Amino acid sequence: MPDHDDLYAALLARDPGYDGRALVGVTSTGIFCRLTCPARKPRRDNCRWFADAAAARAAGFRPCLRCRPEGQV
Repeated sequence: MPDHDDLYAALLARDPGYDGRALVGVTSTGIFCRLTCPARKPRRDNCRWFADAAAARAAGFRPCLRCRPEGQV
């Protein structure tokens, strides 16, 4: 998985080149998203990175209803 700094930069930029490479879990909401999600972007310290949806779910996060990350990664 890419470096966390690179992932956060890709999240802020909604970089489509990173779509499918990782998912972000937001600790303040309990939701996980694709890096290209149009939702408001979280603070860096509220982000946890996951390789796939199964890992995010196992950590207690639920999928975003906007970007539907279940089929990603």
